[in-house]
Amino acid sequence: MDISKWNFPEEIKLADPAFYQTQAIDVVLGAEVFFDIFKSSGRISLGEGFPMLVDSVFGWVVSGKVMRSNHINAISCNVATVAEIHRLMQRFWSIEEKNGAACLSAEEAECENHFRRTVQRSPDGRYIVRLPLKEAAVNIGDNRSTALRRFYMIESRLQRNQELRIQYRDFMAEYETLGHMQQVLGESESNSSRYYLPHHPVIRETSSTTKVRVVFDASCKSAAGKSLNDVLMVGAVIQDDLRAIILRSWLHQVMLIADIKQMYRQILVDDRDTPLQRIFWRNSPEHPMQTFELKTVTYGTASAPFLATRVLQQLADDEESNFPEAAKILKRDVYVDDLFTGGSSPTTVAELRTQLDKLCRTGGFEFRKLPPMLNRFLTAFLLKGVPSNPRSNLQQTSASKPWAYTGNQQPTTCGSTLNYQSNLQTPS
Repeated sequence: MDISKWNFPEEIKLADPAFYQTQAIDVVLGAEVFFDIFKSSGRISLGEGFPMLVDSVFGWVVSGKVMRSNHINAISCNVATVAEIHRLMQRFWSIEEKNGAACLSAEEAECENHFRRTVQRSPDGRYIVRLPLKEAAVNIGDNRSTALRRFYMIESRLQRNQELRIQYRDFMAEYETLGHMQQVLGESESNSSRYYLPHHPVIRETSSTTKVRVVFDASCKSAAGKSLNDVLMVGAVIQDDLRAIILRSWLHQVMLIADIKQMYRQILVDDRDTPLQRIFWRNSPEHPMQTFELKTVTYGTASAPFLATRVLQQLADDEESNFPEAAKILKRDVYVDDLFTGGSSPTTVAELRTQLDKLCRTGGFEFRKLPPMLNRFLTAFLLKGVPSNPRSNLQQTSASKPWAYTGNQQPTTCGSTLNYQSNLQTPS
């Protein structure tokens, strides 16, 4: 504000000599003291078009309207800051854009680069991965005694429950028979780092395949206060959101739903990293203690979801020239190990199912087989067609994978669980 043409009396002492400059507020006074501040007499006019001087206990206060000179051209520039709105809009479009490039954190980008540098394929087509360590494994420390103590606790629990012991033993026997774990024999001292995974049973009564599943604990702390998961990079989520995948599947006239059998355990871990996946096991307390190394990607490790889903995408990239449509489906319509897709007709879905089977088998993966009843239904459906009057209502069970259905799709929700119902028409 320009006050060079204001005529202040010489004897006037202003309460704020720099009133025309923008400054911080020193104090805010309420209305209860407002009239006590100003004196009853003492007002001086500075002339027409200028404010008035009012005497107060602090000195003279400038108050009133200020008229600007006509020759001054005021230019206003208004700026609105919408950084937050802009950020939200960017996030919205990045979610909505199906093929948009993902924004990776520094660790996620390094995890992706590590995968590209180290992934290999064995002669039979299976993928071999390295564990993506963000710091040296030697920093984990020794957790052998902790893992051994926890094994004794689980062993004692199994001895008290005969049925659980048998199922636990069968699970571990299958693990070894399939080559997913291997006993460590004749070990010599070396500089390689080791980490021991405690394990325990998880019982799933609703499962149609395995009621008891063994879960490995890669978060077990060592004497140094660290675990395997502490030094593993987690990696980015590279698959579409589950809700988007399911909603897309509802657009098909015929749906195909499947899951990949033991997906994690079809991916091999490089021999240089298997010492970080050691376990203790023996069939009974009468047998000597044995040490095994898990040879495949292990459920319970922080990097397992990324490695498994990234291998599926790599498989689709590697085999795209041989199975273009199936490769696109594998990238777009799979969430972890569950497939939700479909086609315009049963014939299309049958062909797609065949191509998906062939594609996955090149990488060592396998979709679970159709149950015999549903397989007969689909075969008859393809050969004879569907009559106009429905004769049965078939609902999905956990054993019905992979399966396809057509007809009146009625998706329902219950809490966070998605259920699917469909009126299937049985061929005559």
